[in-house]
Amino acid sequence: MFVRSRGLLAALVFVIAVAPLEAQGKIGYVDSRKILSEMPGRQQVEAKLRTDLDVLAGREKKMVDSLNVLMGSFEKDSATLSPGDRTARFTLLQRYDGQYRDTLQALQTEAQQVQGEAMQPLFDLIKVALDDVRATDGLAMIFDIGAQSNPIVAMDRNLDLSDKVIARLRTMPSQRPVAAPAPARATPAPAPAARPTGPVTAPAGVRRP
Repeated sequence: MFVRSRGLLAALVFVIAVAPLEAQGKIGYVDSRKILSEMPGRQQVEAKLRTDLDVLAGREKKMVDSLNVLMGSFEKDSATLSPGDRTARFTLLQRYDGQYRDTLQALQTEAQQVQGEAMQPLFDLIKVALDDVRATDGLAMIFDIGAQSNPIVAMDRNLDLSDKVIARLRTMPSQRPVAAPAPARATPAPAPAARPTGPVTAPAGVRRP
């Protein structure tokens, strides 16, 4: 699963610190994509993150399946329903569709939060490693060529500090940050049992027939 680095966050895109006068002209650069792909602990974080996101996806699928059942049942029985029963069934379908859309938005927000909480400890470790390398090499600043808005079009590869940062990360105390378990959220009750007539992967709203 691909997890965006966000340019190692705004704080890591352009690392600047007060340096001695003799070092103020020294710079270096890193590729945050390379660092994130090779740093220790990332695979464990992403494995746990995939598990948590799969739980959220399962909750969404359960709602889609229930809505499919309601829609299929309504389409199957509509011709034989009295006007009153048809209106009542349609109102139930609209209510559940609204609940689906509200819950889908909540699940998307929750997924973003889970991903951010899982990856933040990795970003924090990289920030420490960057600061250590900058201080050790006496650099004034470090650029990130992996950032989305990278303006650099050519560079001296001798200034690439990515491997140094990765090596520093491997010597740091072992930490295995993991994604926080997704908190349980209430979902609408399952739809009444009925035979669905076709898949509806992303209902966009129920309209009056």
